[in-house]
Amino acid sequence: MEGRVEYERDVLRGIRDFAAKEPTWLIRLEPPGRALAHFLREWRPHGVLFQAAGLSPAALKAVKSGPWPALHVSDATAAVAGVPCVGMDNAAIGRMAATYFLERRYRHFAFVGIAAAGFSERRGLAFSEALIAAGHEIDRFELPESRSSSETESALRQWLMSLEKPCALFATHDECSLRLATLCRDADIGIPEDIALLGVDNDTLICELAWPKLSSIAVPSRRVGFEAARQLKRILAGEAVDGAKPSLLLAPSRVITRHSTDEHRTDDELVNRALAYLRDRIRGGINVDELARGIGASRRLIERRFRLTLGRTPLEEIQRTRIDRAKSLLLESDDSLGAIASQCGCADASQLVLRFRRATGQTPGEFRSRMKSGNRNPAP
Repeated sequence: MEGRVEYERDVLRGIRDFAAKEPTWLIRLEPPGRALAHFLREWRPHGVLFQAAGLSPAALKAVKSGPWPALHVSDATAAVAGVPCVGMDNAAIGRMAATYFLERRYRHFAFVGIAAAGFSERRGLAFSEALIAAGHEIDRFELPESRSSSETESALRQWLMSLEKPCALFATHDECSLRLATLCRDADIGIPEDIALLGVDNDTLICELAWPKLSSIAVPSRRVGFEAARQLKRILAGEAVDGAKPSLLLAPSRVITRHSTDEHRTDDELVNRALAYLRDRIRGGINVDELARGIGASRRLIERRFRLTLGRTPLEEIQRTRIDRAKSLLLESDDSLGAIASQCGCADASQLVLRFRRATGQTPGEFRSRMKSGNRNPAP
């Protein structure tokens, strides 16, 4: 494991969190180079946490065949058959992306993955299967594992231009999403109006390097590291690992919506205008009459068109948008409930608590604690 990207660094933080309570543990971070097999023979660790991606066949064999217990910090693949695993549920990530886009009524879908990368293959497959089951087709583009050539960049740009629009595009991780955002700007493809772009990992730095900022699926990467270290301790203590369930796969947390997908498209332009108007004014405590006046339509007309297009009333959409805004602020900031209330159309914190509990069955504080705990170490 290199710790090059934020996901890996967060996994390492989780390992550190667990190891902080184990004073006899000495951790060595070794990159997946050609000298790994020699290092293992010389250092002879008591246990190994590893990722198969990036390991040569010889290095992988050395990890698996040594006298130490080894645990794969990723999901199961054929290359690590028989080795216990702790990682992300990549199929669940793909399904979450599909559900997110389907709820936004997109009709054209695409996926960009990494060739020969197992995690990417499983995300793309689950994304495709969910969309096909809903009666949709999907376009795909696979990037090479190695650094792309100018020919690959040109082919990817042409592919992006050829997609039917508006298109919902799922990128296998945030670095891929950033690359796509750059190409879209070069090709004068609008985000999110032409292509809505969603990545994975919620790497804040990467997501905010792009313009517009990138939406992403948040994953409990820190908990992956913590649980992997905890499982390794169990193995070192001689506890049997359940052979029927040798893997622990953690579900993704939620989608963090930023500007790259903040475009709810339908076939009804009146509804589209109403949704855009609502998003821009959700801070002001907008009501249905104000929404109707703002887009120059009667209340009766927007009531009917919302029901036909979205299957819910304008009031229900206002309430949904308000709660979604509150959820994002609860997770992306440390603002007080009073400050959050003022940013999502609530008079004060008590009104926010009342509306939030009615919509979700929990208080804003309970929601914030529960969701943020997914990226922190659980109690041992």
